[in-house]
Amino acid sequence: MSVSNQIKKGGLWNAFETGGMIFCQFVYLYLMARFLDKEDFGLMAIVNSILNVGNIVTEGGMGAALIQKQGITEKHKNAALQGGFLFGAIFFLICLLGADRIAHFFNNAQLSDVLRVCSVNFIILSLSSVSLNLLYKTFNFRYSSIITLISTFVGYSLGTILAIKGYGVWSLVFATLTASLLKTMGYFYFAPVKIKFGFYFKEWKELFGFGSGMILLKFSNYLSNGGVNLLLGKILPVSSLGVFDRSFQLKTLPSKHLGGILDKVMFPVMSQIQDEKERFFKVFYFGLGVSNSILFPLTLYFVYFSEEIVNIMLGKNWFEAVIPLQIMFLVLPFSISNKMADSAIRAKGLIYKNVIRKCIYVVVLLLSTFLLGYFYGIIGAAIAVTGSYIFNYFLMINLVRRIFKKSFKEVFYTPLKDALKLTFVIGMILIFYHILIQVFDINQLIGFLIFSLILGILICGIIFTQPRMLGPYINEIIKSILKSRKNKSGL
Repeated sequence: MSVSNQIKKGGLWNAFETGGMIFCQFVYLYLMARFLDKEDFGLMAIVNSILNVGNIVTEGGMGAALIQKQGITEKHKNAALQGGFLFGAIFFLICLLGADRIAHFFNNAQLSDVLRVCSVNFIILSLSSVSLNLLYKTFNFRYSSIITLISTFVGYSLGTILAIKGYGVWSLVFATLTASLLKTMGYFYFAPVKIKFGFYFKEWKELFGFGSGMILLKFSNYLSNGGVNLLLGKILPVSSLGVFDRSFQLKTLPSKHLGGILDKVMFPVMSQIQDEKERFFKVFYFGLGVSNSILFPLTLYFVYFSEEIVNIMLGKNWFEAVIPLQIMFLVLPFSISNKMADSAIRAKGLIYKNVIRKCIYVVVLLLSTFLLGYFYGIIGAAIAVTGSYIFNYFLMINLVRRIFKKSFKEVFYTPLKDALKLTFVIGMILIFYHILIQVFDINQLIGFLIFSLILGILICGIIFTQPRMLGPYINEIIKSILKSRKNKSGL
């Protein structure tokens, strides 16, 4: 299968997964915000942040190393699986024995029991990483997408039922564990690893050469997300952390899933063509243009309608989340571009160059979050996160420019100019909408729903009639999809 066909097929399955995940997460967030307290979300944010540290080491970058390395054997697969399980067991014991001390540090007695139960996830996830990344390596996105959606739906359904019955934070705990267990079983079924006895140190060392860089990179990524929650969990009330975490999760939904599509599809493809410099850059450049064309206009839309989004998704009792959400929505296009560049640099095997850039970013993020969060609460923290993301974006652009020996214009402005045109058009439409809603005194929530429906219909009409109006990058994607469907139908 050609590179372009691999990208299109993988992209379609991941788009299907993304659409389903966004729907599930929006419904789950909508329901849970109405049955749980802010303190429950704050407590789970601390637990997830602690667990993510162990998950980084447990996976050890082995999954990405299996994708990046050519000619892997069953010994490599076993080495990755056995190493992950060993580290998972170690971190499970650490949390089991150290939960009381951690709870004392955060001055929250309930944290101890929740952390002990959630630490089972170390064992579960240590068994899933190898199979999942083998599915990615062989472009079997159909299986990974279906498994992920079914597991998430079942886990979220259980969590919602428990929340309705009054189980509080435990509903979040068992939703997470159930989804993780079902994913692990599904991935292993469709990408089984033939278990061999013995520890394959030579093969593990080969993978760890790449994987160790991934650990450093993932740890810096962790600090930019979970590290912020741990920091704020120490200096802010747990209810304020709950508000910040829900704002952050709402902000993350669009970039997380679109970025996930691009990373899952582009990293394996770019790994295959890592030695073809110009072809490699064209794939990266095109992906950057697509993400910019989607995310810049979407950012303006989300910033304008942040209050309506909070009211729908979280309820009127979460009004404190509006301003932090508006501020953090501004980072959407920059976070996607960073993920695209991350994929490109990993595919080239230049992990350690990326780690240095990430470390600089993390230091700026944590220092600014601590200072602004300490003095100005969650609004200060949101400003720190946004400013740090933009700073990181320009660090990344400079790194990509040097690696590909391209001009700043080629890696920054050229993929951006069409996105700015689309953003300007959306801005004009929003100004017209704002005038109408003021003149006719329309209810904000009703106005938002009507406007979104009309805008969605308009965009669908443009896609099927004049896709060129959406810019060259989106136009190319639409043409490729339509051409592929015509070929399959024999037209």
